[in-house]
Amino acid sequence: MTGMMLYIALGLMVLTVLSNRYWRRQLVLTRIAMSKLKDKVDDAGKELTDAAADHAHLAQQHADMEKRVQKAEVDLQAALQELDQKKVAPLDRYFIFDRLEPRPGRFWEVAVRHSAAGMHLGDMRGFRGWSGIRRYILIADSERDARDRASSRFPRKVGFEVVEVAGCRVNGLSVSRIAELSTFRKPGKDEEDGAAKAPRKASVARS
Repeated sequence: MTGMMLYIALGLMVLTVLSNRYWRRQLVLTRIAMSKLKDKVDDAGKELTDAAADHAHLAQQHADMEKRVQKAEVDLQAALQELDQKKVAPLDRYFIFDRLEPRPGRFWEVAVRHSAAGMHLGDMRGFRGWSGIRRYILIADSERDARDRASSRFPRKVGFEVVEVAGCRVNGLSVSRIAELSTFRKPGKDEEDGAAKAPRKASVARS
């Protein structure tokens, strides 16, 4: 009887050792699986955080884009309204003052009015189509220089009147005071000699 009890006790001992080893192995495997699962959860959390940041960035871009679209629509409506107004508005016509000489200075806008009152029919030749105020563009150093040139070209004694002299309002017209960067080329020596020998009357007519 005693021997049988010993065998039973020995069997229980072996069974207990094997059971402990088995469950310890299962515990190690479970810990490894939990560690891997934790890594996956951390990676998923990081991806979720990145996705949330990307979503917030895209949402901000979308909001900014909507503001730009709204502003562009307002600007478009304003531009269309301005275009409609310009279509029905009177046309601003500019005339070139003889020819633009390669001189330094800035662009000026000269308003000239012509009146046929008190003129002979012979004096009116060439001015029959003149109506209202014509605006001429010329280059001069100062307002006074522009007015003097316009008064010389359109004298009061034949019915002309220089109404206004102002800086040119046409966009993009400029003359650089540096010769190499000037919009107009410098005259050559032959041109300067020819201009010096030309009669003074012809020179005044071109001024």
